Amino acid sequence: MTEEEKKAHHCEKELAQFIRSGAVRRPEQAFGDYYRGRSASCALGAAYEGMYRLPTQAGGLRPTKDLEWFFDCLEGSVRKCPGGDNCKKTLSLAAIMVHLNDDHKWSREDIAAWLETLK
Repeated sequence: MTEEEKKAHHCEKELAQFIRSGAVRRPEQAFGDYYRGRSASCALGAAYEGMYRLPTQAGGLRPTKDLEWFFDCLEGSVRKCPGGDNCKKTLSLAAIMVHLNDDHKWSREDIAAWLETLK
């Protein structure tokens, strides 16, 4: 494994840890928004919340710029959708995570587990 591949894998493993941490703070999953009410977040919203302490009402908050700055793998890598045989999408890692969350309804834990398998 090259140094670049090790760095990318580290990025994805750390991102998975932040998703899990943020999901503890907002135990329900949001679809179509980063945050819903006081207790729901999507996978990317959970990652952001795992990094920062957010206000209870985080509706309207869009964390993508901060996440992309910290995790260059989000926009710096392209992935095929692991959501099923019929899905042929190939997008940036960030877009695939949104797709898995909103379209395939993968849990944040499942998305985190998938991130840890990436090389």
